[in-house]
Amino acid sequence: MTKPLAKPKSLKAQITRTSLVLAAAALLRERGPEAVTYRKVAEWAGAASSSVGYYFDSVTDLLYEAGCYNIELWIARAEKVAQTADAMGESECRERVVDLLLEACLPDDSVSMPAHYAQLIASAEAPVVTEAYRKGREALDAAVNRILVRAGLRLTPSVVVALVDGGAVKAISEGYEVREIVRMLLESAIAIDN
Repeated sequence: MTKPLAKPKSLKAQITRTSLVLAAAALLRERGPEAVTYRKVAEWAGAASSSVGYYFDSVTDLLYEAGCYNIELWIARAEKVAQTADAMGESECRERVVDLLLEACLPDDSVSMPAHYAQLIASAEAPVVTEAYRKGREALDAAVNRILVRAGLRLTPSVVVALVDGGAVKAISEGYEVREIVRMLLESAIAIDN
């Protein structure tokens, strides 16, 4: 496992380092781990190429932090949806559970679904990204589980994620709308759970 470098001391240095991580995270999400190079990250961050090497010992260190940032984004989205579910009664949550799970598990409309799934698959080529995503999975699953429990369902987060991700890959590869296919799969699984 890589470990993050010590935080820069000045505010300007903290801003520069953060902008590099954000640029690397965006590159990772949009183009996969192979796109995260010192030159490309610097270009996307509007920084000098040398600054990437100054703040990070290697592209591996930068990729790990970018992966951590991305999984934190996904956790925050799922956690927000879980909080919405927590505020509902069981029957209302059960009535809206498919929409809640779609919102918690799929990227929003600003993200290209093919790019999202391509970078997830490509993360296998960057073990530090896989490590970051694996570490965040527990928190992501916990948020999804809160939704399921609130709705009174026995499905597990692993089954939901398998349906969502499998349905998304099916839809992308066969030219269907991702949310429609995933909705259909979730509705079928919930009907069986009843």
